[in-house]
Amino acid sequence: MTKFKKQNKIAAVFFFLMFGLVFFPSLASAQMYRIYFSPIVKEIYQDDIFILELRISSLDQKINAADVSLLFDKDKLEVKDLNTGGSLFTLWPQKPVFSNEEGKISFVGGTPNGFQGENALVLKIIFLAKNKGKAKIDFQDTTLFFLADGKGTPINPWLKSLTLNILGRPATELNPKNEWQSLKELDKIPPEPFEIKLSRDPSIFNNQYFITFFTTDKESGIDHYEIKEGAGPYVVGNAPYLLKDQKLKSIIRVKAVDKAGNSQIAEILPRKPLKWYENWEIWIMIIVAIVIIWLILLIFRKRRYLSRFSN
Repeated sequence: MTKFKKQNKIAAVFFFLMFGLVFFPSLASAQMYRIYFSPIVKEIYQDDIFILELRISSLDQKINAADVSLLFDKDKLEVKDLNTGGSLFTLWPQKPVFSNEEGKISFVGGTPNGFQGENALVLKIIFLAKNKGKAKIDFQDTTLFFLADGKGTPINPWLKSLTLNILGRPATELNPKNEWQSLKELDKIPPEPFEIKLSRDPSIFNNQYFITFFTTDKESGIDHYEIKEGAGPYVVGNAPYLLKDQKLKSIIRVKAVDKAGNSQIAEILPRKPLKWYENWEIWIMIIVAIVIIWLILLIFRKRRYLSRFSN
């Protein structure tokens, strides 16, 4: 009798599983594509700054893009920064942005080679725990993955929300922790080497010359880029960047700066180099040399005059 009941139980479980796969295929499919938070932080203290990692898994087929929107409890949490260092995605049609007023984070990211696997890092979110209580972070239903099938077929992934328990600070924990600052202090590695590409296109900037550039930083992430043309100063900018020197007579340098302040510089030589008398750097060197020679002669004359007077 016991054996008969056990067989019936196994058959019932098998039937239930098969019924679920046949009549609820979307549920089974969604489990193959997941987006979630890691590590699962259960308890934190008020005024702590902590890092949540957003990760994805794609077990069935390759995906090459994701459109993600999530909401957080704006009364208890505040975003201090977003970090793409070490991210699976290297293309950002919409860079990660946040609004503490709306309690929202959104981005569109992609990878040209596609991804199939588990637990891939997409984004690090740096939160400040403002107030005590339960704080929920939830994905919006508009969050989608796109298959690398040549058609960009959209997939609804399994969305796993997270609830944090923010506690009052105990007497033994007087100093709030700052995981983000600790991470930046440990980052001594500059961004990855990169190249500058010079282009011109009738549909962009009225067929004027512009440059594009991109690099990554695995530790703290890229903070900004700075562009320098010739003897001019570095100015903050993004790609595509319209060149001021359309005659292409200047050395172009691009500096990538990460969140920890480390930098990597790339440069391209001028296509039409300046003649020596057109180069302001040479003129500055000539003027400095003349001034130095004049000062040396002046000092030499003054010493000769004083030596004559002393005699």
